[in-house]
Amino acid sequence: MSRASWGLRHEPILAANAETGRDMTRHTAVGFVTLAALGGCSLPSMPSLPSLPMLSSAPKAICAGAGLTIDADFPAAGRHDCVIGPDGDVVVAVDHEPTLVEGINPSPWFAFRITSDAARQVSITLDYTDYNHRYAPFVSGDGRAWTALPAGSVTLNDRKTRATVTLNLPQGASWIAGQPLSPSDDNIAWTRNALNGRGFDETRYGDSLEGRPLVGFVGGGGIDAMVVLTRQHPPETSGQEAYRGFLDRLLSRNDDTAKVFRARHRIIIAPMPNPDGVDGGYWRLNAGGMDLNRDWMKLTQPETKALSAWIVKEVGGRKVVSMMDFHSTDKTVIYAPPLASPSPTIDFLPALKAKFDTTLNQPPEWSYAHNANSGNSKSWALETLKAPGITVELWDQIPTAEARALGAAAADALVEYFAK
Repeated sequence: MSRASWGLRHEPILAANAETGRDMTRHTAVGFVTLAALGGCSLPSMPSLPSLPMLSSAPKAICAGAGLTIDADFPAAGRHDCVIGPDGDVVVAVDHEPTLVEGINPSPWFAFRITSDAARQVSITLDYTDYNHRYAPFVSGDGRAWTALPAGSVTLNDRKTRATVTLNLPQGASWIAGQPLSPSDDNIAWTRNALNGRGFDETRYGDSLEGRPLVGFVGGGGIDAMVVLTRQHPPETSGQEAYRGFLDRLLSRNDDTAKVFRARHRIIIAPMPNPDGVDGGYWRLNAGGMDLNRDWMKLTQPETKALSAWIVKEVGGRKVVSMMDFHSTDKTVIYAPPLASPSPTIDFLPALKAKFDTTLNQPPEWSYAHNANSGNSKSWALETLKAPGITVELWDQIPTAEARALGAAAADALVEYFAK
């Protein structure tokens, strides 16, 4: 779906909307920054981004003026429009993707590039209309190395629907995003490198709606199997960090227990089930307007249809000990099926919880439930594979080291429980 076919979009405005009486109850995303009055402020402690030369070939701008140009012409950029005032103040509209069903999970993702003709301080307001600010901003001078802005660098209006950031821009290009950018090829490449030389096969198990490859990895031919995936929802990169910690630990342990586990289990990995959503800067959906983690039962989308069929094929009738799906939300929490669920490996759940409780500084909350018609991967795993599907949700703002530590603890729990 091209950016020209988004459908109805709101225009950004330089002045805040004074109307405050509208019903906002259906939008419950939480802002994680300090609340303050709307407006730019002087921030002498703000990090100054490194100076870079001007871009040699200008990307397609979404607005320009007062010596500034803003574009979203790169993979994983947000879905934006913008205006620039005569004094150089910027307002960026944070738009969600069109959805086939009413409402969308409030995940107001943003990512854009701003190019300045000179070093300057600039005030940028993110306009969410009736959604709330969720993602604390990160900045980059090259789109690869990122710095989190301090909480005090962001101010919100009373309804949390407009967030204003003040930045010291260098001459040239700077990137601003709700999380460090990780386009679709990033996690595929990371996974490929992590598995290199370890006996895994890479496969293109299908194609996305827009024709991007759906890439998976399989290693081992043991009597049991396990499944791990992440990035069904595009902005959820803290979950991706836990996934990386999980694979790192699973593959790097060289003790006898880990060797027995790897020899006994077929390991099935899907690092990027939603490449269209990730590269298109979507909040929650794929290019077909569907939340893939609500489509595992009906299988209306090529991504879920191909992934579910591929998993079943690679499992090949083996007992599946676990299917872990890494996500992000406003807190760290584990969603698991009830302990009385009809699965031969359901008793792994108390062992996993015990591992988290004894090794992590801040163990996650747990929630046990099962709805066969929910359409998420957790329910599909229990219904189809008779395995405990586990949705591992990481707090949006969790430090990378803590996210990876949780993933590593999950890997240790699997190894130690199932290599008995």
